Amino acid sequence: MFGRNKKKQEEAQREAVRLSAGKKNFTQLIKFCIVGVVNTLVSMIVQIIVSNVLKLFWSDNWINTVALIVGHICGIINSYIMNSRWTFKEEHKRSKKELFRFILVNVLGLLITIGLREFFAQICGLEGWWTNCGAPDFLKKIISGHLFCQLLATVVYIFVNFILNKVFVFREKDGR
Repeated sequence: MFGRNKKKQEEAQREAVRLSAGKKNFTQLIKFCIVGVVNTLVSMIVQIIVSNVLKLFWSDNWINTVALIVGHICGIINSYIMNSRWTFKEEHKRSKKELFRFILVNVLGLLITIGLREFFAQICGLEGWWTNCGAPDFLKKIISGHLFCQLLATVVYIFVNFILNKVFVFREKDGR
């Protein structure tokens, strides 16, 4: 009889731990999405500024990619600070190894974002669609077709980025 109660208590404890971990993961995903929105805003604002400044001097297609890279770098810096101090703060101790992994994940993210942006723009034709859609003209001036496709790529990539950060960068340390 006592063995049965102990077994039920252990099962209840395991279930409580599982539910707690699920709640923690969900909370982290929400925080990660908030950080992602902030990063997207930082990245896009920097990208718009860099793009407009470069267009004062040049008029080539490379401007969009350079602006994307500079904006992404600013987003990476913001992301590391916010995610390491807020989203995943309980799971890690800052280290060079963690920073290297974070940079690696975000460089991969940049490449995926560029690839998805070009896929949406060239293959799906969404850059032209954005230009011709019924959105207000002031909005289309702020958000170019390329920027619109990048925003779509960012939305797609956010879940991959969360998983990579959770399991590869800010993973729980052994012994916790």
